[in-house]
Amino acid sequence: MSTATDLDLTHTQALLQIPAGGLASERHNIETGIPGVRLNPTLMRHEISDPELAEAALRSGEPSSQVVILLAKGELRAASELVAETRFLQPQNFAMRVLDTSLTRAAGDAPRAINRLRALITEFKGTAHEAVLQQHLGFAYAESSDLLAAANRFRAALDLRIASNADQHLIEMSRACLESVLDHTARVAAGTDAQHPAAVHAAALHPAPATSQLPVQAPAAH
Repeated sequence: MSTATDLDLTHTQALLQIPAGGLASERHNIETGIPGVRLNPTLMRHEISDPELAEAALRSGEPSSQVVILLAKGELRAASELVAETRFLQPQNFAMRVLDTSLTRAAGDAPRAINRLRALITEFKGTAHEAVLQQHLGFAYAESSDLLAAANRFRAALDLRIASNADQHLIEMSRACLESVLDHTARVAAGTDAQHPAAVHAAALHPAPATSQLPVQAPAAH
């Protein structure tokens, strides 16, 4: 029976098998191809690794790279404005359509990002764009604590990138994120951990508002 969260999940055991080479004993941040920016595969977030290089790329890089840098710096408003400006001129710009979902996720709405990414996968299934969409869906599912769906998407991205002979940093990005999910799944099964760090980090950035406690009034005497 298909689940509501991910209709095209393959067999659970196949999804959770260890990648060739085993799990890394120590997980490092991964190069992204953007100067001064690396991906943290534990938190599923881009981080600034070299501020000077990142600032130089922010001044002269491609708009898509600039958006990633702004997101890594936590400057969501500036990133949102750049995405909107670029999409106004190029409504079908693929990179900006994907980064628009990253903005949605960064704003604390991973479920909406998932819905938008699934729609994009329907549009780009079987094309060279599918791998990046699978990768981003993995990010969003991990933040939503749906580790089975996240493993499915990271494995799909990894397989697609290996098959297409993608740049090594893209392959390593998918592999590291898959390993992060598998490692955490094993710790959850052993009862030593609960939520994935990506979900914990996302929740910390966007805590649920406290419910106000209104005083209970006694009924009026009649």
